[in-house]
Amino acid sequence: MTTDHTSAARPERADVRRNRARLLAAARETFPREGADASLEGIARLAGVGIGTLYRHFPTRRDLLEALTADVYDDLAARARELQAAAEPGAALMTWLRAFIGQVTGFRGMAAAVLVTLRDERSAPSQACRAMRAEAEELFARAQKAGAVPAGTEFGDVLTLANAIAMAAEEDPGTADRLLTLAASGIQPR
Repeated sequence: MTTDHTSAARPERADVRRNRARLLAAARETFPREGADASLEGIARLAGVGIGTLYRHFPTRRDLLEALTADVYDDLAARARELQAAAEPGAALMTWLRAFIGQVTGFRGMAAAVLVTLRDERSAPSQACRAMRAEAEELFARAQKAGAVPAGTEFGDVLTLANAIAMAAEEDPGTADRLLTLAASGIQPR
């Protein structure tokens, strides 16, 4: 008698889902304090699981960082959707860019991880990144149509600039808003 191994995959067990959620929660708590180089053993300990469980879920540090990044992208996509109905498209875009910078400076090293996923379509959070970009590009297009963004400006350049501001502001988050305001207004007198 042969067994058919082509049947649908079994749903993930509740304890597996719970352990993954606990690991992500522990990483969200640890990385802001210790940065992207935080001890993975410490994260596993805080989650109440062994290091083997962490590695089963996240074989590399990058896998763990990408899982956190995907969550950030989901939050940013939702925020962009909310802002699309705003009466002032230019102000809505600036609000979203501030949210983007705030989210990707969650811990030292996160902005660099975000830059990798923004450029690498094969990265694990690329689906979440594409969804975020689509929602934010709609916000950008509304601002451009309203004259709040110069014609010919590309959204990808604005996103790269926002990420660069995030990287520069990792050590001093207070500089982020000043840098974004400067980038938005330019440095040449009008």
